[in-house]
Amino acid sequence: MNKVLLSVVALICIFIFRAIIARALNNATSMKIERRRKWFVNLNSFISFLILLTTAILWADELKSLAFSLAAILVAIIIASKEFILNFFGGIFKISQNSFHIGDRIEINGLRGDVIDRSLFSTKVLEIGPGHETHQLTGRSIVIPNSIFLSNCLINESHLKNYVLHTFKIPVKGSTDWEASEKLLLEICEKHCSDYFERAQLHFDRIQKTSHLEIPILKPRVHINVISPDQLDLIVRFTAPASLKGRIEQRILKDYLRAKNS
Repeated sequence: MNKVLLSVVALICIFIFRAIIARALNNATSMKIERRRKWFVNLNSFISFLILLTTAILWADELKSLAFSLAAILVAIIIASKEFILNFFGGIFKISQNSFHIGDRIEINGLRGDVIDRSLFSTKVLEIGPGHETHQLTGRSIVIPNSIFLSNCLINESHLKNYVLHTFKIPVKGSTDWEASEKLLLEICEKHCSDYFERAQLHFDRIQKTSHLEIPILKPRVHINVISPDQLDLIVRFTAPASLKGRIEQRILKDYLRAKNS
C-alpha cells in the first residue's frame, strides 16, 4: 500500500509540474507557434520519461519478479512446443529445398515409401518393403514429422522422375562361371528393357539439357564384386520406368533362375 500511495503522489506531482509548464508556454505569446509546439513535444516526452523512471524506481523488485515469471513462462512454452516448432521449420526447409514431390519414392531414417501427402508439419507416405530389397506396398501408411528432415539425409529414389537406373545384386559361388552368368543376365535384361530404352534415352536427354547432369550409359550392365574367395556378387543395373522397376527386377531374377536350373 505504501508503494501504491507513493506512486499516486508521484503521478500527481508530475502532472501538476506538466500543467504549470504547459500554462507558462501557453502564456508565452511572444514565442513563435512552431517553437511552442516543439516545447510541448519535448515536455510530453520528458513527462513520459519521468513516469517510467518513477515506476521503475518504486516497483523495481516487483518488475524484476514479473520479468523472471514471464521468462519462465516463455521458456516453458518453447519447451512444450519444441516439436511443433521443429516440424514447422522442417516443413519450410523441405519446401525450400524442393527435395521431393507427390508420387516420389523416398527414404529417410529407415522409413521408405511413396509420398502421397505433405504439409508444413508432416509428410505421409505409403510404406514400401519389407526391407530395402523389395519394391512392394506393405499396405501401411506412415506419417513422418517434418522435424526429421532437419537432422537426417533424404534419399529420393525418383529423382530422375519417369525413368530410373535401377540396381540389384545376385550372390553366386566363387566357383561359378561368372562370364556365362554375366552374359545370361545381359541377355535377359535386354529382353525385358528393350521396349523402354528409346523413351528412356529421350527422357534422360531432356534432363541433361535442363539440369546439366551427366547421363550415364543406359544399356544394361553387370558389375562383379568379390566378397570372398567363395562368393561373388553380380551387380545388375538396368533402365526402366520408375513405377515398374520392382516388377522388372522380379522378371529378370525369375528368368535367370529358370535358365540356371534348367
